[in-house]
Amino acid sequence: MMKLVPHAAAMAGLLSAVLPGSAPAVTFELGRGHFVIHMDDTIDTFRLVALDAPGNCTPPLTTVARGDGTFEIQSGAPQCDGEPHGELRLNPAWSRSLNINMAAGQIDFAGSAVRRLATIHARVRAGDIFGLPGVQRRWLFGAELDARLRADGVTLRTALGAGQISLYADAPQ
Repeated sequence: MMKLVPHAAAMAGLLSAVLPGSAPAVTFELGRGHFVIHMDDTIDTFRLVALDAPGNCTPPLTTVARGDGTFEIQSGAPQCDGEPHGELRLNPAWSRSLNINMAAGQIDFAGSAVRRLATIHARVRAGDIFGLPGVQRRWLFGAELDARLRADGVTLRTALGAGQISLYADAPQ
């Protein structure tokens, strides 16, 4: 019986790699800028699109996979003065556990993303969180939100060093 346990564990790992929604936690390191996050059932995993930055050139954005479920978003045009603007579309069935981290800037979670969240833990060290009730604000030092939104969906952990997180619960897709 002891010889079957490692084999069963290996098979469970194999199955979790193929079943939708069972990918391990996925992490996106956004760096700096302004990003809009959507949930989109029409794509396989994720799609990143650079958006025009007002008054600046539009730097191309690339995604570098680290191999541990972490994807780093990099801006590819040092001649652009401003920080990148981008749209990140994620298939909610790809992974039920999502981490989005950013050093500074703004993260907007569109209504399509907020409606798919089961739980959210959001933290801004210096800045604020808008759009959902229950935000705990720290005078001059940031904000935090821990909320359970529905029984089934994506678990989101997001951390922002300085800036703003907006959660648009009723926004159209």
